[in-house]
Amino acid sequence: MLESIYHEHESFIESVRRMVASELAPHVTQWEKGGRFPDEVFRKLGELGYLGILISEEYGGIGGDYLLAAAWCEAFGELPAVGLTTGVNMHSLVISHALDKYGTESAKREWLPRAVTGEAIGAYAFTEPGAGSDLASLRTKAVKNGDNWTINGSKTFITNGARADFILVLARTDASAGYKGFTTFLVDTKLPGFRVTRTLDKLGWHSSDTAELSFEDVVVPESCVLGKVGDGWIQASNNLSWERMMLTLTSLAGARACVRDATRYAKERMAFGKPISELAGVKEMLREMTSRLLLSEASTYRALKMLLAKKECRAIVAGAKRQVCEDAVWIADRAIQIHGGYGYTTEFLPERWWRDLRLMTIGGGTSEIMANIIAKELLE
Repeated sequence: MLESIYHEHESFIESVRRMVASELAPHVTQWEKGGRFPDEVFRKLGELGYLGILISEEYGGIGGDYLLAAAWCEAFGELPAVGLTTGVNMHSLVISHALDKYGTESAKREWLPRAVTGEAIGAYAFTEPGAGSDLASLRTKAVKNGDNWTINGSKTFITNGARADFILVLARTDASAGYKGFTTFLVDTKLPGFRVTRTLDKLGWHSSDTAELSFEDVVVPESCVLGKVGDGWIQASNNLSWERMMLTLTSLAGARACVRDATRYAKERMAFGKPISELAGVKEMLREMTSRLLLSEASTYRALKMLLAKKECRAIVAGAKRQVCEDAVWIADRAIQIHGGYGYTTEFLPERWWRDLRLMTIGGGTSEIMANIIAKELLE
């Protein structure tokens, strides 16, 4: 089904798969063990033109649409390193895309050409210690001083946070204005007062850096405001639907890889004189894995079509993310079971898929938050 829904981008999908197989897959295990993939990955992908899918041509991008970006997410998502794929996609499909949509002309000209080539890496800083998915509880503040803004606060769980050259920071600018009291700022990480306080050790995503950040009297000019003062909340909300779609597509790709690998293993592994694929229990697991994968595809592509049609899709995207990401973890767990003892070792990929996909039920809003969004839409 991957090729059928993206029929106009089949050659692009094949080019991505070839690139992944030749340039990235051979090194993933080494990067996972080393705890970080090199910045050179960004530059290589930039050189090949993959970091500018959603960026305007005038800044070096190709001006593509969400369908092309979705095709990239699924093809690139077949790489068994979800931390790497999400780090790249957050930079190119979310952060740079937001800057292209909302940034001032001077900010875009300064950062986007280098973001497209991979010479400048971006991060998005929303989440704070103690706030989690509750953006309304954010305490990072920005105060206007003449032509500048001074930012104070802290952020956590920031993908690319330790390596970022620029960061989009959501800060409170008016405590009395409710949802209109938040503004997004672009922060150069070389500015005085910015600090990476620590990087987090994680269950999965071993090659991707996740950081806690501190902003202490960080001064940025007016040109670093994205959109208008007070637009930060609506920008975050608009960006979240696409970010959640991106995570859903990546989880779908991982689930598909688990079904494919588990099926292949079951056909090759012999027990009691025959392939384990002929055992009733294994057959049942493969049947249920395939059924859940098909349902995940249907849910994902329905949500994607609504997003492409620019229809109100907040609830349907939330529903797709909740179902697909939860089922992807279940499918990876069954893949471990089919591999038996080998599935619990790092010699085979199911354990890495399980660890990596587990975060997808949390990032971009937990499954419980997705359920609340769906319920709220139904009640309204």
